[in-house]
Amino acid sequence: MQGLRALAVLVVVLNHLHVPGFLAGYVGVDVFFVISGYVITHMLLRDGARRGGTIGFLNFYAKRARRIVPSATLIIVVTIIAIFELTSFLRGARLLPDATASSLFLANTHFIATGTEYADAGSGPSPLQHYWSLAIEEQFYLAWPLVMALTMLVVAKGAGFAKSERFAGAGGLTKLGRFTNGAGFTLRPTLLAVLVTVAAASYIHSIVLTSSNLTAAYYSPLTRFWELMLGCILAVAEPYIARRLSPTVATIVGWAGFVAVAASVAKMPYDMFPGWIAAVPALGAAAIIVAGLAPSKASPSFILSMRLPRYVGDISYSLYLVHWPIMAVVAARYGHDFSVLTKIVLFLGSFLGAMVLYHAFEDPIRRSRFLETRPWAGLAIIPACIAIVFAVAAFERHRWAIDVPLVQNLF
Repeated sequence: MQGLRALAVLVVVLNHLHVPGFLAGYVGVDVFFVISGYVITHMLLRDGARRGGTIGFLNFYAKRARRIVPSATLIIVVTIIAIFELTSFLRGARLLPDATASSLFLANTHFIATGTEYADAGSGPSPLQHYWSLAIEEQFYLAWPLVMALTMLVVAKGAGFAKSERFAGAGGLTKLGRFTNGAGFTLRPTLLAVLVTVAAASYIHSIVLTSSNLTAAYYSPLTRFWELMLGCILAVAEPYIARRLSPTVATIVGWAGFVAVAASVAKMPYDMFPGWIAAVPALGAAAIIVAGLAPSKASPSFILSMRLPRYVGDISYSLYLVHWPIMAVVAARYGHDFSVLTKIVLFLGSFLGAMVLYHAFEDPIRRSRFLETRPWAGLAIIPACIAIVFAVAAFERHRWAIDVPLVQNLF
């Protein structure tokens, strides 16, 4: 899974550097969405099994807060300061609404309201434009655990769960999924029915909206949720898939998925995206995940499990956060036509920045015993970080006497 994260973030970075062969590398975000749905659902199923059919919302959201919010906030703050100090106060003025929206994880709705097109990234993009995908993930995290909890409650009510039921480890098997309530429903089939129904509606909405409003379709959570749900479907159906999957079939499926992702990265018509065609990279990512359920040395999962891809996957969140502001600041100061040498320096600089952010900031906070044992303190990170961004934005606005509303421009 970490190796697949590495693949996703690398194609995004190379796309932003306009490297030939990666002109549609933005589909790496779609790969991230599938991964996120899979990982989060695994986490929730495990938590539900351990708690006898309930979900610990406080611990879940506190863990998400530790993992995502501090690093995202630090990059927002550093980007605000860098834009004002290294470019111009006019660019800084335009950035402040983007910063405040990003801190609230509303960047996607903000860019829909302002009509920001992702394809026009070369014409002076926001250094925080990439926060739109973080916003969609966080919006999904608010909805999906609630749906899972309600489903678990309905199924578990008549099942008589014993609190000793535990997560069964490899393959994601849980005894939770084997129990049946009075109406004859089991957890996994019920979750699958919910997921398939909602994902189909989201996918159809994506097709329809793409034909009429490309910008809204690109940033809308309603057109993207199906990709996260595809990962959720894999996590829920994993026990059934793993029992029937041979290494040979897994290898074929994995390479087919890799080809689908690679073809999408090389050539994906933006004027049709996301639409129906977004299924190509999303299903490709799903196929690679499936291949990992029956590992083989001939499978792409074997390559992605090597040490270097795993490490890049470990720092992928930090790399995603830092690479775009670095490129945007350099482009604003020196122009958008990067030379080959400049692209290499930016690529290496992004990796260096990601490594520093991960080892010195992201990972220590994520693994903090103090925060782990005090979930309320972990959850308090969210309002504290929002306040920090608004304070920095207000300071810069006052320092430069900029007449830019910080809240009114969010919508």
